[in-house]
Amino acid sequence: MQIRTMIVDDDQQAIDLLTADLASFPFISLINTVNSGKSALDFLRTEKIDLLFLDIEIGDITGLELAGHIQSVYPHIKIIFVTGHAGFALDGYDYRPLDFLIKPINFFRMEKTMTAVQTIFQEPQKSTIPDHKIGMKVSGGIRIVNVSDILYIEKSGRKISIVTSNDSFISGGSMKEIEMMFDGYGFYRAHQSFIVPLHHIISVQSDSTARSYTIELSNGQKIPLSRNKYSELQTLLEAEGIQIV
Repeated sequence: MQIRTMIVDDDQQAIDLLTADLASFPFISLINTVNSGKSALDFLRTEKIDLLFLDIEIGDITGLELAGHIQSVYPHIKIIFVTGHAGFALDGYDYRPLDFLIKPINFFRMEKTMTAVQTIFQEPQKSTIPDHKIGMKVSGGIRIVNVSDILYIEKSGRKISIVTSNDSFISGGSMKEIEMMFDGYGFYRAHQSFIVPLHHIISVQSDSTARSYTIELSNGQKIPLSRNKYSELQTLLEAEGIQIV
C-alpha cells in the first residue's frame, strides 16, 4: 500500500532534506509539506493522511499541541516527531508517536524507522471504536456523541443527520469533513449519501441481478451500497476479522 504522508516543519531546508530521504522509500507517497500548524489543520480537513512527520518546534503552535489535536480528531494518523533537541523527546512520549528522529537525521536511523513504519501499515488495522467520545458541530454549539452509539450518517440535500441508537441530530460541516473525522473508527462511506460503522453491519444483500446492494444494520435499517464499493467493503470486513465464506 501507499502510505499517504505529510511533513510539518517551519524550516524549509529541513523539509527539503526529509523529502529527499523519503524518496528512497517507494511505499511512501508524500502528499504535502507545510510550514505551520494552521496550514496542517487546513489540509487535514479535506485530505486523508496516514503518516505525519511533525517538527516539535513550529512557529504558530507547538508540535506537541498539534499532535494532541490530531490524536483527538484524526486518531488514525501515525506521528513521527522530528526535532533538533533530543530533550524534547521526553515531552512527546505522552502522544504515543511511532518514533523520534533527531536533526540532522541520520539516514541509517531513518531506514530503521521506515522499516517499522512499513510493518505497521502492512498489518491489518483493527478499528478503534467503542467508548470514544467525539464533538460534532451543531447549530449554536457542539454535540458530544459516543462513537459506538452512531448507527449511520445520512446526507439529504444540505442537511447531514447523525442517527444514533438513542436519537438523531443535524450536524454542521460537510460529508467529507465528517468522513475524515471518523476515519480510524471503523466507519465507511458506503454511498455518496451514507456513512456507516462496520461494527453495526449485520448483512450485505444484492438484488436478483446483482446490480445493486443493500446494507442491513443492527437496528434493521437498510442502507444503499454503491455497486462499485462491494468488493472494497468485503475487504474491510475481512480486515475486521469477519471471515467471509
